Amino acid sequence: MSLVRFVGKVVLICALSACTPNKQLRTEFVENNCLWGGVDCSKSAIEHYLEYDLGFIEFTERGNLYDRSSSQRVLRYIKQQAETDEGAAVFVFVHGWKHNADYDDSNVVQFREFLSRAAENSVVGKRKVIGLYLGWRGAFTTLPFLKETTYWARKSVAEEVGSGGATEVFAKLHQILVVQAHDQGREPELDKSELYKNSYVIIGHSFGGAIVLSALHDVLLNDLVASNASFSDTVRSCKKINRFADALILLNPAIEANKVVLLKEAAARCVFDETQPPLMHILSSGGDIATRVFFPLGEYANVSSPSSPKKLKRNIKGKNIILDERQLSLTTAGNIEQFRTAYLSFDQTAKQWVMDNCSESLDKCGITDPSKQTNHFDVDKYDPLKFIKTDTAFIRNHNDAFGCYVQGFISSVIFETQYIEKGFGSSTQPKFKAGCIDSSHGKFDFMQCFNSQIDDYDCAQPH
Repeated sequence: MSLVRFVGKVVLICALSACTPNKQLRTEFVENNCLWGGVDCSKSAIEHYLEYDLGFIEFTERGNLYDRSSSQRVLRYIKQQAETDEGAAVFVFVHGWKHNADYDDSNVVQFREFLSRAAENSVVGKRKVIGLYLGWRGAFTTLPFLKETTYWARKSVAEEVGSGGATEVFAKLHQILVVQAHDQGREPELDKSELYKNSYVIIGHSFGGAIVLSALHDVLLNDLVASNASFSDTVRSCKKINRFADALILLNPAIEANKVVLLKEAAARCVFDETQPPLMHILSSGGDIATRVFFPLGEYANVSSPSSPKKLKRNIKGKNIILDERQLSLTTAGNIEQFRTAYLSFDQTAKQWVMDNCSESLDKCGITDPSKQTNHFDVDKYDPLKFIKTDTAFIRNHNDAFGCYVQGFISSVIFETQYIEKGFGSSTQPKFKAGCIDSSHGKFDFMQCFNSQIDDYDCAQPH
């Protein structure tokens, strides 16, 4: 049987029996608490619970909003909560392959659990916790075997969503939660703590990470380029870049490293100081076989990939670097050793998590090959782009999007950004101070904060 005939039969079978619906799943608005008896929230674009609310915005396969009036209603609700005295803590999650916005989708279920725990954490304070789930047709079929054949089709759709309506949603939330607060903070009568009345966190997993990066790539690149007025390769101090969100975190992102080259180069030509908050964290686990093994295999099979990849010569901070386009296309952004900034692992002897920074030792951060060390981008201490490799204990596998350690890491990133932006004011909670400040020098310590957070979340100790 020819490949064309086989594919045709597969498509026919899928069309007749097993395809997930190509339509908007969240078409209603239920005002009551979803846990009340008789309340059906399975199609509601906003789910209301006691501790948090969860909104949904969905995109077509071409990256457009399914229903603009529905998305505007969700965003208006977020804006209303952000304008209250307590403010809002908004967590945006973009799912990946094999998932959608269905009520019982495992990513939706995990996100609800994440929001419930976030509402109990000191990072939220008195803010209203709101989750926003950006849905797209990542799940194309329910048949187990056929699921695996949809990789390229779903990757293409993810790229459409990332270059389409997702950018608009992120930008509107930025205006609501960050820009308006900054404008208020400039007024003399308002305390600087007003800058953090609201909190804005973006999380992308798998192809969802690809969507987030595609949507915000040009925004981040524009800021990085604008911070450096020089056209020289000479290292220079760069202006502080304002955060787009309190935390922008990509978990096991299924996107090739070639997509982040411009960002990496722009950041590498700068030297930032301690006032620069992180702009993006990319985390990939050693336990993620999907991006570490199967992604390169999928790239090898991609007959539409550009031909004749080149080896490009760069001089970064006086160091000669070779950018191998072939390798950058076959390796995900989180697995490329050349860009790595740190390695996160659990120290069984000390019984705590440790972060080995590549700026201090390439051997300790997992880059031991001399040729790779020679071709590694030097890491600035305050580099705003974090490429972190983790051990299997942190993220067990590709789908472990909201494990306990991930939750603690997200909280720690938020705390770090808050500390850098405004320090500790009278509104800061004692738990935050005790867990995140190194008593010996009185400054923020990320790993001390992270280990404190996972204690607060009561995470089980890795084996």
